[in-house]
Amino acid sequence: MMKSVTKEKVFHVLKQVLLAVTVTLVLLSLLGTVAHASGLVDDTINAGNLYSKYPLSNYQLDFYVDNSWSWLPWNWLDGIGKSVQYGLYCITNFVWTISLYLSNATGYVVQQAYKLDFINDMADSIGKSIQTLAGVTENGFSSSGFYVGFLLIIILIVGVYTAYTGLLKRETSKALHAVINFVVVFIVSASFIAYAPNYIQKINDFSSDISTASLDLGTKIMLP
Repeated sequence: MMKSVTKEKVFHVLKQVLLAVTVTLVLLSLLGTVAHASGLVDDTINAGNLYSKYPLSNYQLDFYVDNSWSWLPWNWLDGIGKSVQYGLYCITNFVWTISLYLSNATGYVVQQAYKLDFINDMADSIGKSIQTLAGVTENGFSSSGFYVGFLLIIILIVGVYTAYTGLLKRETSKALHAVINFVVVFIVSASFIAYAPNYIQKINDFSSDISTASLDLGTKIMLP
């Protein structure tokens, strides 16, 4: 008894779902329109390129369903089938349109990623911020900054270590290596901070050149 009641409920739910799907497809076939996200992508027309010769709205799936005699009573069932078919075509065209605009938007984002070089525009500001924090400029040391503040402490530590290693332990070469390492690190780091804007600019230019060369090489491989 319980099984028969359960089956009846299942059949009833399936009928309702089938009816809802049918009504939805019919409404799509009669009233459905395709939404175009033309404001979200670059839809510039340029006849010089094959991919931009026409607007994106020109690329739609071509389909046609003849419903001219579906209003006749003996063609009602056939008309419902054609309406369902037309609704499926509309859904397919909608999915195709979404895929088209997503592909175009992806290409546009990649294009802007190569064009947008905010590091190059902010290289001078970033370099000056590093100089301000460190207290080192092209003109020398300033009165403020963590680099200047820690410099005396580091010199004191290196001096104590050198005196202990060279005088007490009699390891002159080891003490000399420590002094040389400190001087080299100090000169290199101070030089980088003093000319930080120029170094950041050159590093970013080198990275941009590599990205551009990779893009050109990939384009030549894909489109010989």
